[in-house]
Amino acid sequence: MTRISPLTALRAALTVAFLYFGLRKLFGYHVDVGIYEAIGFGQFPRYITGSVEVVGAGLLWLRGAEGYAGLLLLATMLIGLSALLIWVGPPYWHMLVLIVATAAVAWAYRAQPLQLIR
Repeated sequence: MTRISPLTALRAALTVAFLYFGLRKLFGYHVDVGIYEAIGFGQFPRYITGSVEVVGAGLLWLRGAEGYAGLLLLATMLIGLSALLIWVGPPYWHMLVLIVATAAVAWAYRAQPLQLIR
């Protein structure tokens, strides 16, 4: 029987979450459309954010790209949380959970992006 590591389980949970939220944005779920209207920059950022979330979810499983995916998704969540705090308001608890989880993945695979610096 094969055991699944906690990091693999975390990547799987993040994949499900980012596919869910990313596809909601791309397919125009009315709540997401309303949030982007409230922010005031139109709907174009919704497509960008949704695309980044879906691509990031896929990159979590590409060997050698897990650290980059973690950083990409972490940056996306930090920007999204900032936009919600400035223009929209609560609820944002789910974004805090995603920030902690993506930061954990980025930290676990930190050697990958650090290779570019060295």
